[in-house]
Amino acid sequence: MLKKLAILVFVVLGVGAWALSENYTFYIVSHGGPSDPFWGKVIKGMQAAQEFINANTEDSVRAIYSGPPVYSVEAFVEMLNAAIAARPDGIAATMTNPQATDEPMRRAISLGIPIIAINTPDTRLREERIPYLFFIGADQYLAGVRAAERVLSVHTPTRAVVAIHEVGHVGFENRAQGFIDTMAAAGVPAEKLATGLDPTQALELLRGYFVRHPDTDVIFTVGTLVSTWVIQFLEEQGLAGRVVHAAHDVHPVILKAIRDGTTLLTISQRQYFQGYLAVFYLYWYQKFGFFPASDVLTGPSIIDQTNVDMVEQNELYW
Repeated sequence: MLKKLAILVFVVLGVGAWALSENYTFYIVSHGGPSDPFWGKVIKGMQAAQEFINANTEDSVRAIYSGPPVYSVEAFVEMLNAAIAARPDGIAATMTNPQATDEPMRRAISLGIPIIAINTPDTRLREERIPYLFFIGADQYLAGVRAAERVLSVHTPTRAVVAIHEVGHVGFENRAQGFIDTMAAAGVPAEKLATGLDPTQALELLRGYFVRHPDTDVIFTVGTLVSTWVIQFLEEQGLAGRVVHAAHDVHPVILKAIRDGTTLLTISQRQYFQGYLAVFYLYWYQKFGFFPASDVLTGPSIIDQTNVDMVEQNELYW
């Protein structure tokens, strides 16, 4: 299916443009390291697009991924600056902290380097935003809304909490806010619980929260790490089934929890396509001057017991 789509776009844009072969170098710079399973899928998508272009055109594309092993705004900005210094033919980058990345992004654009936002957009007012070409990824606020709506369709909560492991991460904060706003509109009190990045500390904070708020019967987790910790917590504390769990992102532990009934659903943003489409669009922009007229949404998509089998068979693309 992906090959057919790519071939169709090539044909529409004009095969004759391939007559002159070119070499292109593109960077994907994110706030997450390559060892993280989430970003591993982005890398696989990036590599698949690179391989397809190299195998089916006269051009040569080199795609490079860069991201800090542990979330750090400073390290992310350093890697972004290194990518800009290499003067590539295009950069796809996350806008996790727009204030921190504003200067280097604008500098890259002034140098003639096309920028695409992936995974996390600049959510500031339009006149303040970094003027990148467009965004590829999920609507993060809508992801929180959809998760809350799905929970409300099967359960009327007494109290809800959102476990967030990276406070200040624009994408996570928007997911949390979408969930909290939707619960508040339904008359359900909801708030955030910052767990941090240490699993032992996270489990202790979860225990403490549920001791203070024993009426909590819904928990939403905004990413893979905190989701796996919460699943462990619910099962160890005998809360699986009594506390409704809604997660975000795809991980074997989360999919098993959906099968077992510990987790009601998880939201996928189809990050494989964020890496895949980023490389294709940067290539199409350089080769044909083409880019979409609006953002390209890869999610949110809901995974629950109705489609978990299909997801497991095609997990790479979810």
